[in-house]
Amino acid sequence: MALDYIPLTAAAGKKRTTAELRALAFERMRALGYPYVAGEFSPAGSGCRFDVIGLGRYTRQVRIYEVKSSRTDYLTDKKWERYLPYCTHFAFVAPAGAIARWELDRDIGLIEYGHPALERMLANRRFGFTIGREDALRSARPSRRLRDAVADPHWIALLESIAFARVERPAFEDTFNDGAGI
Repeated sequence: MALDYIPLTAAAGKKRTTAELRALAFERMRALGYPYVAGEFSPAGSGCRFDVIGLGRYTRQVRIYEVKSSRTDYLTDKKWERYLPYCTHFAFVAPAGAIARWELDRDIGLIEYGHPALERMLANRRFGFTIGREDALRSARPSRRLRDAVADPHWIALLESIAFARVERPAFEDTFNDGAGI
């Protein structure tokens, strides 16, 4: 018998658009200082598509955020575990209460949108409180390090995707007119 859980908060019943959550997750990833951040990213030959990914240049640290717009979206997704070999940190971004912390492995993170503190801040705007976009997402459970670095085949697939998968490339300019051209 499969159990379906009742959302934990009133915000869990409100469906947020995936684009809205993805934009907030993208900003959060940028704020963490990753030099390369992308959305809707597919590693070469993997058949996977990451909602938001951040790559560390020298450390081989890769953080992936999987965006879930509702509880149903989370319950029907069975492919996210295939993403784990491609990252050192993994977290879900979802409306508050859509995913319970105890449902996830201890190393998987959970970032919530619309947690009760945000709802209180929204209600208190009339008193002059200001709300920054960084207040919208709260780490309900920090993601733990899954591994020290991404393995060579997965790292190469990520780099190949960055280097060769761009649709629009600038026109080639021959900048090495003199010397060896190296």
